[in-house]
Order: sequence, then structure tokens, then C-alpha cells
Amino acid sequence: MNMSDARSRNPDRSIVATPGMVKKILFFHHATALGGAPKSLALLIKSLDRKEFSPIVAMPLRPGNSGVRQLFEDAGAEVIEERDIRPFHGSTVAPCKDVKSRIHAILSFPLLVRCARKLVRDIRPDIVHLNSTCMVAAAKGAHDADPLIPVIAHVREPILHNWWGNILRNLNKNHVDYFVAIDKAGLDSIGGSATPGSVVYNSVDSNLFRTPDEGVAELRRKFGWGDGDVIFLSLSRIAESNGILPFVQAVNSLEANLPECARFVFAGFGKNEEGYGKAVLEAINASRRCSAMPFIDDIAPVLTASDVVIAPFLTSHSARCIFEGASAGRPGLVTRLPNLLELIEDGRTGLSFEMSSSAGLLETIEKLCRRDTRLDMGRSARQFAMARFHIDQNVAAIQKLYRDLSESGR
Repeated sequence: MNMSDARSRNPDRSIVATPGMVKKILFFHHATALGGAPKSLALLIKSLDRKEFSPIVAMPLRPGNSGVRQLFEDAGAEVIEERDIRPFHGSTVAPCKDVKSRIHAILSFPLLVRCARKLVRDIRPDIVHLNSTCMVAAAKGAHDADPLIPVIAHVREPILHNWWGNILRNLNKNHVDYFVAIDKAGLDSIGGSATPGSVVYNSVDSNLFRTPDEGVAELRRKFGWGDGDVIFLSLSRIAESNGILPFVQAVNSLEANLPECARFVFAGFGKNEEGYGKAVLEAINASRRCSAMPFIDDIAPVLTASDVVIAPFLTSHSARCIFEGASAGRPGLVTRLPNLLELIEDGRTGLSFEMSSSAGLLETIEKLCRRDTRLDMGRSARQFAMARFHIDQNVAAIQKLYRDLSESGR
């Protein structure tokens, strides 16, 4: 009897979860652009024990999605593309502000329910794992197809505390069986709930945990950075929520008072920036201290060549670049927001500041321009990253959750 037969003939999920059987994990992914969420999922997929788990990713069928699809396939997942995989946004990163976006989310909800129902019936997974709370319609569809299948939702950014966020929050509480949050601030945004959850921090690929001093001079010359420059590097998406424009403006206003060695590099630009991205580029081009770089796929060289990694966010959410930088021995400079403060130990592995305080920002920049202070923080940052963000312990926690849920059911 195969796994599908076992489930269809007997509702006792313990039969399906017999030790030694490979468990199918069906992931629902929401976005077609390369970024933190697909990168995190790909790293998890790559690290799963294939003797125990078989990953399948359902993602949107859209023009321009080949990069994300390739990322998942290279990690070892079977990938399914479906036109009706559409998000129901309502987080600090994707707030779904305007009426048109909200109508689209409401109309798309039953389409994803239907799509997930069919996929679960066809694939017969042991667990459904949503890569974001915005995929909650897939949880309903999964339970329509199999009321006993456990559904996990990854909380990648806090859900909004407004009436629209409450809709998304309540949908998740009603249809999700377990929440995995990448930080405590995200888990807290779910609010009081009978649905269990835990924090499993995002992971860093172990190849970033290496001595970052070899070839630094050559890399810095390649990027056009001077030997005496202290490079403050931003790798975050060029978006209003990430605070790039006001940070550049703050740097420009402080220019006369900044240490001469301080330089600020902002990566992530596309070929033809418009709107916000264009405004940021104009501010950078008007600056003596700032420079722009395109989006970077392989971050290891630029991290190795940099000195400090920055996340000047205005909206509370996590920043992959900060713990990736920490793994390479680079201290972080972050705005004083709950999610970001979980990524550093303030004063030991990095520093925090308030965007509204020019004096405070100047003080943190001056401290990080001191070589001894910066190197001490960098060493502590690597130790901190090894303890909190290393792939081995975090994947072990997810795999244990899969085992527990597949054995106990909902």
C-alpha cells in the first residue's frame, strides 16, 4: 500500500507517519521576485534530509519567475507553477494599502483555495508549509482536501495591527495549525491564540562562516573602494519600508561632520529605476559619501570587502543582510525596531540608532569607524550568528517539527 492509499483508506495519520517512510512536504510560495523569502526557503529545502523528507514547491505562474523557480530547483525541490497562487497581503512589508489591492486579494482568495485543494488531493503531502502568512488561502484549501493534514505557516514579517491586518490574522488563526516565526516580534504579531508557534530564526548558509580576511584588498579594488575607506553596506531591497532615501539624506546632511573614511554603498538597484528607486539614485548621485550598486546574487564577495552592514528600516521587519553580515564577521548598524534588535546585541555585535536623531546616527558611525571597536564587534557578531543563525540547528528544529506534526496530526 502506498502513502496515498494509506491516507485515503484510513483517517489515522499515524499509519502515514510510519518511521522510515519519506514524508512529502508541500510548500506554497507567494512571490516571483528574488529576495529574502525565496532565499530562506531554498536554503531550508537544500538542507532537508532527503532520506526523510521530499520537498515540493507550488509557486505562482507568472512572467519573469524563472529566477525563483531555478533557485528552488537548484535546491532540490520539485516545482509546480500555478496561475491561481496569489497572496492575501496584510503585513508591515506588504500592507495592501489601497482599495484595488484589497479587492484583488479578496477575489483571489477562493482561487487559491481551489488550487490548493486540487494540489493536496493530487499530491497527498504529509505536511503543507506556507512560506508566508499571505498564503493562508492554501491552508483552507488543504484542509478542505484533507481535514487531518497539518499546515504550518511561516511568519516572515509582523501582521499589521489594523482592521485589514486583523482579517489576515484571524484567517491564519482559523486555518493554520502551527506558526514558525523568524523572530519574536513576528510571532507576537499573531496575538493570543490557541494555535501553537515557535521562533526559528532565519538561517545562513554555512559557507559564509569563514575567515573573511583573505583577498579583501583585491575585492575592494574590484569594487573601487579605497584601502582606508570604512564601507557601510546596504543589501536590502530599495523600498520605502527599508528607509534607504531618508538614510542617504541623513548622511548628506551630516557630510561635513562625518569621519573622512566613512563611505556608504547601497546595492539592489535595477536597470531602469522609477519612482522611489529613481529618487534614491538622485540622492546618492548628489552625495560625496554614497554610491549605488546593482542587485547582487552572490553576496559573499561584497560582504567580505565591506566593513559594516546597515539596515536603516522605517518599518519593523527582519533584515537578512544583518545576520549574513554577522556570519562574515561584520557588525550591524540598524534602526531601533523590534525585529532588527533581535538580529544584534546592541553595543556588542552592532549598534542601533533612531532615524530621527542625526546626533545619534553620527555617534554610531564614528564608533564603527574606529578599527578596534569595529573588529571587536565583528568577532562577537560571528559568534552570535553561529549560535542563532547557523543552518544546522535551525533546520534541525524544522525537521523535528515536521516529525512531531506528521506523527500527531492536527
